Amino acid sequence: MNSLLEKVRNFYENNPKRVRLALIALVAVGVFSYAALEFTSQPGFCYNCHEMHPAWNNWKSSVHAEVTCNSCHIKPGFFNLVFHKMASYKEIIAHFTVQNKPNPPAIHASELEPENGACEQCHSMNRQFSFSGDLKVPHELHIKKGLTCPTCHSRVVHGDPDQRKPKMEVCLTCHDGKKAPDECGTCHTKKAVPESHKQANWFQVHGRMSKVINCGKCHNWRPDWCMQCHKKKPQSHLTMWRTNHGQRAKADRKGCNACHKTEFCLRCHGIQP
Repeated sequence: MNSLLEKVRNFYENNPKRVRLALIALVAVGVFSYAALEFTSQPGFCYNCHEMHPAWNNWKSSVHAEVTCNSCHIKPGFFNLVFHKMASYKEIIAHFTVQNKPNPPAIHASELEPENGACEQCHSMNRQFSFSGDLKVPHELHIKKGLTCPTCHSRVVHGDPDQRKPKMEVCLTCHDGKKAPDECGTCHTKKAVPESHKQANWFQVHGRMSKVINCGKCHNWRPDWCMQCHKKKPQSHLTMWRTNHGQRAKADRKGCNACHKTEFCLRCHGIQP
């Protein structure tokens, strides 16, 4: 150890200028690197590239506008920050070499999707209900099932203002009646069966009522809702229908027209009945 210190002392005494220049260069590199990391970690730096304008503008108008990019998109730790910056150099190169081509360069995505841990820095996974209070969303249960926060909340920060709330279609990717239950009461607390639906003749009058009430308020989450029934043959068509359908058609032609047009009859009868 003493011999090593002696060599260092001798080298410094014989090369004082070179040692000072090396130390100054080392300090300068350190200061420059720190300043570069600090500068490129600010959200405003992302705005310098036109490819990021939509994402930056949406972030700025969201409730996460006070949260920096690094807080969500880079794993905690100094080395994770450095590795991310190194990997991002390809975007800088692409920005200057591809920007005039039809397709803009892709944004660095190896670590872009926030992990659950990033969200848990501010949000509790014990939440059970939505802000509006009409949805039961046991977040912890979903996390245990292997879902990540961006699975449902992918547009909460960078989506258009009118698309930030998760749409029901997102829930239905799992709540399809097979992977997860799809009954209304599974998630909704205020969705009760309307009194009109409890009437004995509801199935007979619902078609007419659909013209004066907003069925989509409850049923627009499943585009094929009506077809679940309407694609099936009515009970009257199942027994002796080929023999009796002419009489039924004369008695209730409007009922036939609900599903069939004149061309349908012509397929067999050849002439307009």
